[in-house]
Amino acid sequence: MNRTALNLVLMVAFVAGVWLLWRLRGDEEVVATPVQRSDYVLRDFELIALDEEGAESFTAQGPYLQRDVGGESLSMVQPRFTFPAAGGNGSWNARADNAWVSPGATEVHLLHDVSIVGPAGSSGTPLRVDTERLLVLPDEDALRSDHRVTITQGDSILAGTGLRGDMKAKRFELLDQVNARYVPR
Repeated sequence: MNRTALNLVLMVAFVAGVWLLWRLRGDEEVVATPVQRSDYVLRDFELIALDEEGAESFTAQGPYLQRDVGGESLSMVQPRFTFPAAGGNGSWNARADNAWVSPGATEVHLLHDVSIVGPAGSSGTPLRVDTERLLVLPDEDALRSDHRVTITQGDSILAGTGLRGDMKAKRFELLDQVNARYVPR
């Protein structure tokens, strides 16, 4: 057998072997990666959250609400919240650029350009809290922040870093770097 014929037979055997291996390799199982999407999206929504006793915990309104994957929490864009004040004496009204509500609605995280205004007190002037991030605990009537906070009531202004607040008693504690301007009535 001459050398050219031997090369041709080897070439055909190689091609046939590769083709046979390709055919016998089996189909690989294609695993689809799940798409991370929300369970649902609401536009121009109004939501009333109830506590364990069935009383209103808070109301939220806004242009966009998304229930996160698994239905565990809610994300909102430009929400407006109403938290009932103790004893039914008015309400606390809050707004923010964004919000995140925990599973069970036990925590409301207000994010970016946050403002919350309480009902008018004995002086007749409402109290206003402004900050970048604020945690509201509706079941405890509590406010928390680790960011710079400004509290305004009438012409009096308190500013500091860190906040612990009791919305029921209208008592607020600024934790660090506190500045005050108090204007008597």
